[in-house]
Amino acid sequence: MTNLNGILNNREQKALVRHKFSLLIALLIFLAAASSCSFKDGSVLRSHNLFSIYPGTLPGELDWFYRENYQIAGVSDISTRNGLVYISGGASGKVMVFNSYGKLITYIYDPEKNPAPAENKEGKGIQSVSSWPLGCTGHIAAYDGGFFVEDRVDKERRVKNNEFDVYFDSVVLNFNQEGKYLGHLGREGFGGSPFPLISSIDIRDNGNIVVTCHVPGAWLSYWFSSEGWPLFTVVIKDQDLPRYSSAGNLSVYTVKPDPAELAMHIRMDVYPDTHNGDAPEAFLYKLDIETMDYSDPLELPYINNNSGESFPSVPPEYKGTTSAGIHMFLTPQGNSAYTLVLMDREGRIVQNRRINVPADSVVYRKFSMQNDGLLSGIFFGDKKASVVWWRVDKLIK
Repeated sequence: MTNLNGILNNREQKALVRHKFSLLIALLIFLAAASSCSFKDGSVLRSHNLFSIYPGTLPGELDWFYRENYQIAGVSDISTRNGLVYISGGASGKVMVFNSYGKLITYIYDPEKNPAPAENKEGKGIQSVSSWPLGCTGHIAAYDGGFFVEDRVDKERRVKNNEFDVYFDSVVLNFNQEGKYLGHLGREGFGGSPFPLISSIDIRDNGNIVVTCHVPGAWLSYWFSSEGWPLFTVVIKDQDLPRYSSAGNLSVYTVKPDPAELAMHIRMDVYPDTHNGDAPEAFLYKLDIETMDYSDPLELPYINNNSGESFPSVPPEYKGTTSAGIHMFLTPQGNSAYTLVLMDREGRIVQNRRINVPADSVVYRKFSMQNDGLLSGIFFGDKKASVVWWRVDKLIK
């Protein structure tokens, strides 16, 4: 009897071990599948479709098709702050501020390009209306109490720069929340001379203003205090970049300031020396402004398009770095979706999501990221432009 009990106990123990082993294998397979699926596609991050903008010249509208040889949508921009949405209208001669429900709060327009606004039937018009001779507005950045928007100066006010052999013809207009003009920002501060081609306007956590420009062979980043006093200028020449060679083996896509640290982030591709069709290597470098030293780069993967359409592998687009030090990247996946990747300072992927965008937005698309990570976008189609945002800031928290 003792031997039989021992045999039964041994069989039961072996069966229990096999059962536990099977559960462990099943668990590992499930986790691997979940991890693979999450990395490949990511779960879909909910989009908040805020409101639509329709073509036209009236308040709350944008005429983004050809007018005076400009395609207006191609230079429009979006910014968000404190629940408000700021839209620059390109050559349409208007800047508009909406709340998140699509109500027009502030309207600045050029009377030579747009009719004067009228109150609606209820007698409740726009909260703030003002006029200003706007040329061709581009980048826009909101701060507490107002916003900055890029504009072009007349030909007579352009400045020829012999070092880079280009004209400096951009200024940054400053308006308060009610649309009152407060002056323009130039290279020397308020009232200063024009900038070269502006690639971004950024407001740091401490309120400092950074205007980053691109000229042939270099990037120029002008830093100002929140009051508009010039602090310093960072010059990043291609020939001084890591892994630069005279063969021209790199391309810089984006240069943006860090919102909290005294640093710049440079998103660039490095092409191999051989000519066998190898894909370039994608990197994000960090430049310490105090020492002008580059950190070891974060290597970024080219992402294969898995939408079933004939799209090649594409590099991730760097949208900026949050106050918490999280880098945000977007990669298109077909016509109506993007892969959103959040990466920490060490290059670890902390979040991987899929975001959907309006499929009919074939004219122009523009994304914008707040310092806390909230992602917004304006998407132009043939019949309307859609304003959408995603609460990426909640993922980071």
